[in-house]
Amino acid sequence: MATERTALAWQRTALATTAGSAVMARLTYDRLGLPALVFLGLALVLSGWLFIESRVRYRQRTGAGARVRGGIAPLVLCASVALLFLVEMAALGERVVR
Repeated sequence: MATERTALAWQRTALATTAGSAVMARLTYDRLGLPALVFLGLALVLSGWLFIESRVRYRQRTGAGARVRGGIAPLVLCASVALLFLVEMAALGERVVR
């Protein structure tokens, strides 16, 4: 059960990051334009990969050929959240300048 809870936690985190990317793209496009969409699109792709990776990881751990995976998933999650942060800070900076 612990493996299932961990996989579900990763999936929830990936879905939350995906939703955050979509909402931020909608709200910051007026201020930042195309660069915001590019960075948020990249965050969206990374979050989607993280969701798929968590499902694959769960299937492999519950099957007979379980193997330890590398630390790529936490790195991708960190990069996705960092992109969200950078775009939001740029949007806030643009708001202060205007």
